[in-house]
Amino acid sequence: MQVWNRKELVEEPEVGAGAIRFAYGNPFGRFLAKTILCRKFVSNLYAAWQRSALSKGKVKKFMVQYRISAEDCTTQDFPNFNAFFTRQRKDYVNLTAENELPAIADSKLTALPISAGCRFHIKGVPYTTEELLEDKALAAEYRGGLCLIFRLSPDDYHRYVYPDGGAQEPCRHIPGVLHTVNPIAADMKVYRRNARTVQKLHTEHFGDVLQMEVGALLVGKIVNHVEGEAAFSKLQEKGYFAYGGSTVILLLKQGVARIDEDILSCSAQGIETKVRLGERIGVSA
Repeated sequence: MQVWNRKELVEEPEVGAGAIRFAYGNPFGRFLAKTILCRKFVSNLYAAWQRSALSKGKVKKFMVQYRISAEDCTTQDFPNFNAFFTRQRKDYVNLTAENELPAIADSKLTALPISAGCRFHIKGVPYTTEELLEDKALAAEYRGGLCLIFRLSPDDYHRYVYPDGGAQEPCRHIPGVLHTVNPIAADMKVYRRNARTVQKLHTEHFGDVLQMEVGALLVGKIVNHVEGEAAFSKLQEKGYFAYGGSTVILLLKQGVARIDEDILSCSAQGIETKVRLGERIGVSA
């Protein structure tokens, strides 16, 4: 898969590419994905195995295959694969000025405009903010704004943070199924079908931001550290995903931020930008 790394286009290895292509790239696989694999009990069973000591041997092989180092982790000893998957970096480094917008996760980022009709497109597939939020009035607030999609793949750190300082409203859970968030499944409209959480953040520099965590195939659960009302600081850890690929979405209102031009240009071409948590991706308007 080709991604922009803020310097050049590079080929990024896809974890589990063969299995994903089987499940979403041929008729029989898609039948299984739509009827069985997307059910939460399947992901829960697989996650239970990933939490068991039987999965420990997988860690070293995975790290070697995808050239992953644990030097900047809080621990280098992982009793099972889920412990490795949810590993935590020692420090989150803020590379932004006070009024700049940071990447909120190690991920592949797509920045999309939300049209006057509250629509945006992912890999050519139209979505509406109403579908995403299941709340027509709330969706209307973000008409003409921006949708930032941070797609985490299994080789990424699966921790995510707050984009700015501020205070949050209680978290809302939207039930659903669990499809892969890999672009191969874009036509299945996974972001409106998958289980997700939504939280409104009253931020210091970007107004009312909606932060949404989206579950995916083989994700055991979404873990937000605080789900009620609370204050938070920029780059404070908000939560993490258990095993599987997953996504965090930020919705920004019209005119509150300017996203960096290289990210916007690549997004318009359907190319994701590889970002590291804490690096600048834009600035307040």
